[in-house]
Amino acid sequence: MTKSLTIQLPEDLELKLTAQAQKLNLSLENLILQSLEQSVSHLELDRDDPLVQLFGSIKTDIKDVADNHDYYIGQALYQELRGVE
Repeated sequence: MTKSLTIQLPEDLELKLTAQAQKLNLSLENLILQSLEQSVSHLELDRDDPLVQLFGSIKTDIKDVADNHDYYIGQALYQELRGVE
């Protein structure tokens, strides 16, 4: 069973989506449906990840933790092993 949904897209978003749909040889509707399906799949995967519960639980001034988390973990381990606080 399918349901109809009407949404209003800002013009700039519509232009971007239409261009992407043309590149992929899809209709705008199919591109949006695929995007929604991927979003829902990611949400379902994230729900099973125990670390997801920790998201947003730490306050910090560091803005690039997501991109450089390995570096920060390495620094913390290095300091811990050297006994630096």
